[in-house]
Formats: sequence, structure tokens, C-alpha cells
Amino acid sequence: MSCKCQKCKKQFKIDFLVDDDLWIKISPKGNFSGLLCGKCIIDKLESFGYGAFKLIDLVSSEDKT
Repeated sequence: MSCKCQKCKKQFKIDFLVDDDLWIKISPKGNFSGLLCGKCIIDKLESFGYGAFKLIDLVSSEDKT
């Protein structure tokens, strides 16, 4: 199953978690709702001057066995 980005209209399957204070700034609806793909999230954050991002694995190595 995939979602549709409300900015570029492309389908995506990977979720990005963004802190609430940043999400309210980049949300396509200007509130806490809406869906954005990873590219649109990164593009919007870069437009605010953010330039470093950290990807983390939400599944621990113990859960992968």
C-alpha cells in the first residue's frame, strides 16, 4: 500500500518522521494534517535552511531475526 504526496502527487511508501515544530511549518495543509513524500519534505526543510538529516532504523537488530 502506498500514499499520495499532497504536493507533487506521486505515490510513496516510506514514512519520514518530522518533529511537530517542523511539520507545522512544512505541512501541505498548514496544520498537523497532510501527507508529503520524502523528497518534498527534504525540499521544504532545505528551503528553511536545514541541510543535515539523519536516517534511523526504527526496527532494532533484535527485531530483524
